[in-house]
Amino acid sequence: MSQRGEGRSGGEMSRVPAVRFAPEGVLFRRAMARLDQGACEARDLAVEMFGIRGGPPGLADQLVAEVLEGAPDVVREGPDGAVWRLARCEAKRAEKRRDGLHQLRYAVVDVETNGGVAGAGGRVVEIAIVEVDRGEIGDCFSTLVDAGVAIPPWITRLTGIRTEMTCGAPSFSQICDQVRERLSGRVFVAHNAGYDWGFLRAEMRRAGAAVPRGPRLCTVHLARRLLPGLDRRGLDAVADYYGIEIRERHRARGDAVATARILVRMLADAERRGWTTWPALRRALARPSRRKRPPDASGPPDESHTGGKTTDHG
Repeated sequence: MSQRGEGRSGGEMSRVPAVRFAPEGVLFRRAMARLDQGACEARDLAVEMFGIRGGPPGLADQLVAEVLEGAPDVVREGPDGAVWRLARCEAKRAEKRRDGLHQLRYAVVDVETNGGVAGAGGRVVEIAIVEVDRGEIGDCFSTLVDAGVAIPPWITRLTGIRTEMTCGAPSFSQICDQVRERLSGRVFVAHNAGYDWGFLRAEMRRAGAAVPRGPRLCTVHLARRLLPGLDRRGLDAVADYYGIEIRERHRARGDAVATARILVRMLADAERRGWTTWPALRRALARPSRRKRPPDASGPPDESHTGGKTTDHG
């Protein structure tokens, strides 16, 4: 069936013919890939499927409905019918969560910033994403990012990143699709995950992209459970405990690779404690700590924080 109208302007796209659930259609495949990650609002699906942002009221609902209405296993929910999900999605995710921790797929992330607050002047100036699959460290994506902002001297002293180094680097909008693809279907991991996630979420929203959904895991919080004897849980302290060398400290690639190596060791320690599945790990991390939490404590693995880097981050 025809899928004419993909990529046209909002006025033309409002007349896209109903393609229903043609399994060979690229729009349908895009929608199913996104819904396989969880429920999604029509406006976010429209970005994923058609690449449109904004437009006349109701346009996103109309376009998405023309592609998905009547498709098997696709359910429309919400008071205005603007939320779509796969009926089988919850069962599929539950089955995946029963896998051992080492069977899950992780994306270990580190961002360097200009020192501001996420969503309020703070910008990502470097990012690295390391893939961890079945306990093995895989590819690493890393790049400087031209955010169009000056990098303060104190950030340069800490990271070595100067403003002129980012000139000519891609903007976040240019790498946004790559970042989303590398995060898709994986557990988001970072050392002080709320900080890194907060900046990525702000950058994606600024780029007009749909923010990926999925579980998140903070290795600072995990260190508090697994390594209660450590006085500090900053990246340097945890890496030293596991005998891991950090190359290029305070650069995204160096910190992300070190965090990935730490994650592999931590997952092994967690499984030795009997926390062998994602639900078991969640329950262990949710239990009240016997020690008083420091004021910079990050929250449970699925919580989102937007504060600055803490002393636990190192």
